[in-house]
Amino acid sequence: MGLEDIAMFRTVPGCVVFYPSDAVSCFHAATLAANHKGMVFIRTNRPETKVIYDTTEKFKIGESKVVVSNKADKLTIVGAGITCEY
Repeated sequence: MGLEDIAMFRTVPGCVVFYPSDAVSCFHAATLAANHKGMVFIRTNRPETKVIYDTTEKFKIGESKVVVSNKADKLTIVGAGITCEY
């Protein structure tokens, strides 16, 4: 799976890029995009993606989410889109 599309849109000044991980985050990405003044690119996933966020989860442009963590963590793995499915 190439990421050239994301890389290309990241070079556009002021462009917001969303790569939602599930249906819930995709809904919020679309809502945020519709209300954003400026260019937005949304890269979507395959239709049968596991839902990882609760419908009450809040999303904001420029923020990230911690999907899994515990006090014994010694490593951070950053993922986006389909790579967040665990």
